[in-house]
Amino acid sequence: MIFRAFLALGGCACAIASGGAATAAPSVVPPPPRLEPAPGWTLVGSMLIGLTPRRSEPAAAEAVVVAATTPDAARLSPFALFSSLTRLRRRGAVVMATTIGRERPGFRFAHARLPLRLSSFRVDRGWENQPATNIQQRLRAVTVGGWDLDVRVYFATQHPDRTLLEEAQAELDRLRLP
Repeated sequence: MIFRAFLALGGCACAIASGGAATAAPSVVPPPPRLEPAPGWTLVGSMLIGLTPRRSEPAAAEAVVVAATTPDAARLSPFALFSSLTRLRRRGAVVMATTIGRERPGFRFAHARLPLRLSSFRVDRGWENQPATNIQQRLRAVTVGGWDLDVRVYFATQHPDRTLLEEAQAELDRLRLP
């Protein structure tokens, strides 16, 4: 419970730091996707992330939902989510889904249907600002039901076993649109 309060404060702090994105009109900030509760997973929370705009763009915000394998949820820090991935157990996983927008003209993501299949995600074994070499990122940016989503799964190992992959897929099966 305390962690969820800190997570909410972290989201507000990020939004404030980005120029007040938290005060954007409700029609500008999309609602977050949802993850249904399930044994073995803890909903870390939903939050707004303020985005620092480029010179030609207004400030923006995105809505994010985060779930982690239950033993790892308390290891995540709302103020340093990515660097706290280094504290996950070897069998730890995190699912993060972001609502980018709805029916945005000029933006074209691949169309998909829920549930998203983990096997269709891009696998990144190394990427810019990767917090540690053991962290694997799987990501997919898609349009589902008119919503543009960025969905990522982080594993605390470069070689997740079949059981861990199945657990992550089961969590993705519980992803719901905003």
